[in-house]
Amino acid sequence: MDTIFKIALFSLCIQSCLSIKVTVMAPNKTGLEAAIVIVPDSSISGAAYKPLANAIQIRSALSLWVAILETKPGSLAFPFEFNYACNELVDKGFRGDKVFLAGHGDGGHRASSYGHSIFHKNRLDGVLLFSSFLSGSYRLNNYPYPVLTISGDLDGITRVTRMVDAFEELEEDLILTPTQKYTTPVIVMEGMNYGQFASGTLPPAVAGYDLKPEISQKDAYDAIANYTNAFMLYVRDTNVSEATSMLEEGYSKTQSILQPLSQVKALDDNEEYVSHWTNTAQQLIVNLLDTSLVEFDNTEETPSQPKSFRFRKPHQSDMLKINSSTEVYFPNTDGTKIPQSPLQLKATMTNQRAIKTLLPSAPFGAPATCQDINQDAFTLAFSKSSATAKARYQSKGRPIKFLQDVKVTSKNNWNQYGDLKLNYNITGLFVQASRYISTKPSGRDDDCTLLSPFRAMEWIYVDSLKNTKEQTYTNNT
Repeated sequence: MDTIFKIALFSLCIQSCLSIKVTVMAPNKTGLEAAIVIVPDSSISGAAYKPLANAIQIRSALSLWVAILETKPGSLAFPFEFNYACNELVDKGFRGDKVFLAGHGDGGHRASSYGHSIFHKNRLDGVLLFSSFLSGSYRLNNYPYPVLTISGDLDGITRVTRMVDAFEELEEDLILTPTQKYTTPVIVMEGMNYGQFASGTLPPAVAGYDLKPEISQKDAYDAIANYTNAFMLYVRDTNVSEATSMLEEGYSKTQSILQPLSQVKALDDNEEYVSHWTNTAQQLIVNLLDTSLVEFDNTEETPSQPKSFRFRKPHQSDMLKINSSTEVYFPNTDGTKIPQSPLQLKATMTNQRAIKTLLPSAPFGAPATCQDINQDAFTLAFSKSSATAKARYQSKGRPIKFLQDVKVTSKNNWNQYGDLKLNYNITGLFVQASRYISTKPSGRDDDCTLLSPFRAMEWIYVDSLKNTKEQTYTNNT
């Protein structure tokens, strides 16, 4: 079996090597040599990256060689294509034995996977992920090489909501290893989209999802080049002071861009396993005018990880505790073109009637509808959004509209079919909740399918700015 596998690999190598095309760009200055191999997005030609490569060379303090793969590498053939590119660099005059490996989009996924493979033979200085990220189980703090993760906040392919995850991972790592700010930086550039890492007319697979940029192509290349070169300088221990200053600037700007998103995401995606937004919803359902009389408590779960597996610290209180539970439904895909935020919060709450029996003399207002609560989720998301995001939404974004609740007559039907309907079309986003209220005298349920504030914020930041085809998302998407 081993022999057959080796023969197959050898055959693949021969076929791959016969079809590989690589463009090598010699340095435009003398000095300390370095080299970078660029892997294109699978839907974009290698030639489209020449302007970016040129900008990186011009702004680099290194004598920088560039090799661009012109062919679209497959996963199995990639090791051979990478080695071919390295050999081409040497044939053209590069005298080093290590290179940086950069990839755009799914080219970045190939690059990040290659850093973990047995094929690179220690030929890497570091990895650069252009509008990409470490995929699968790879993490910044245990990746074998320095890695730069960089994208734009108007990237419609690798969404800014996905970059929040990478940046939060970095912030957690910095507590123990502050130098990761320079060895595994995560940078988001304002006003830039996915396509600005390349050039020319982009294919429908990109243009159909990407957002309209707010900065020029030259400014985009300059920004990418500055951070790319700062990362390479730090890794090569050259002009370290200049490099750290640039990477510090990138960290600070990224933190400012992503902080609002991170704060709202934490309402329902946190280590406490508490849906804070459901607690707010529960208060609106009960509408007790004096909340000092009670305490609201929520337990969060996902369909794949029930709350019985979650550890909750014991909590004691003499106050009346109003309990709720929430199932959080995330998209069942690793793709970044669709929303990254929860599809819905399926909230099981306590109705007002049950609380009135326990607090007969307390003052109450009219209970909110699920529609009211979802409207409030959007209001909260908008209030927490950055000034830039608000301005974009108000000038270019499509509206979000809330339809009347669909009333479900039984708990079983609500559990099985009561999903939040999210219909995206050219006129906006239409949100419709399902609600179940127990009619039995002893019944306590007042259940809603809720819009996550983070999903509302993702609409503001990303989806409302797109010209998208009509789509309907439910928890089964």
